[in-house]
Parts: sequence; structure tokens; C-alpha cells
Amino acid sequence: MMGPMDRWEASLYGDPCRECDFRWSIDEEAALQLISELPDAYAELLLGATGTERHPDLTWSVGAYVCHVADNLRIWSERVGGAHEGAGPAITPYDENLLAEARRYEGIPLVTSQWSLRHSVADYLEALAQTSGSEVLLVHPERGDMTRADIVRANTHDALHHLWDIRRTLEVAPLSGSQRSRYRPGVRRRFRCWRRRCSGTLSLFRGTRCRWPRPQ
Repeated sequence: MMGPMDRWEASLYGDPCRECDFRWSIDEEAALQLISELPDAYAELLLGATGTERHPDLTWSVGAYVCHVADNLRIWSERVGGAHEGAGPAITPYDENLLAEARRYEGIPLVTSQWSLRHSVADYLEALAQTSGSEVLLVHPERGDMTRADIVRANTHDALHHLWDIRRTLEVAPLSGSQRSRYRPGVRRRFRCWRRRCSGTLSLFRGTRCRWPRPQ
């Protein structure tokens, strides 16, 4: 069941998301499972990439998106962990573009950002494991009260949306012969089904749906 924050997100991005097809009604534990699989999903998609690839409609390079996802998960880990330690629920938002500029994302090697993503995911899962229940954990100045489920769904959407951004970037970027077969337009790579069904696979990208309906 979606809470107020989920409805806020759905009104902003659509339900499912108009671009990446993420559904805000996804089960919380299923969303956490997807987050746990992010390092492998990103590694598979980025095999052979340099990190410098760009899409004409996007501001960031492939490598910059990986840096952002890693930093975003780390920041939310800090927020959740701090609240658990008694810091209080109010959080201060950050500007992702100013952070990208300060960290100079474009100069960070892809292998480094992937290392950061692996560790950020581990920290995130550890922080969320300390929480439970449906009580408000954090209060965001724009999003309002956020429960554990709100936080998990928002962060899962961010990570999967940018995975989709990376995929569409790699589909149009100049590729070597060995890479070209992996990123042909219209070819969808598949990942584990959120319900462990459909022969264990589910496309995370728009255009291919799991044959098992998600809970509404």
C-alpha cells in the first residue's frame, strides 16, 4: 500500500514511472532485494564501458551516474543511521548537481565509482536493518514525513531509474565491436524477477513486463 510520500513521488514521476517503468506499489522487501543486487546489475551492464559515454539528452556521463547513485545511497544511510542514533528525524536536502561538481564526478574512474557503489549498498542495507515498523523515520523538507517503506522505495527508484539512463546511453554511444552486440537498440537485458518467478528473470526497463502482476 502506498503512503503519502509514495503518492507524492507517483504524481511527480508517474505510476509506473513514465520513463523507467518503476511501480511505487512494489513490496518493501522486494525493493530492498533489488538494492542488494545493484552492484551486480550495474557491473553487468557496464562491462566493457569506459564511463565517459554520454547521451545527447542527458547532462551526466555514465560514470557520473554511478557516482551519484553511490553517493545518494551513502547519504541516505547516514540519514537513517543518524536518526537511529538519536539525531532526530529532520534532514537537510542536498543539491545533486552541486555535489557532482564538488566531487568532480567526470574525473572519477568507473572502477572507483563501482567500488563506491558496492560499499554504499552494504552501508545502506546495514542502516535499514536497524529499523522496522511503519513509524516516521525522517522528515524531508520537500517530501514530508518518510517511513522506512517510503525511503526504500524512493531510493530504489533513483537507482533503477539511473540504471535505465545508463542503458539508454550505452545504446546510442559509439561502441567497439565487442560491445555492440550487448547494447543493440531494442535488446533488453534481464535481471531477477522481483518475485523469483518468470524463470528467475525480469526486465527492469520499460517495454518488458513480468507476467506476474505486482501487488497494487
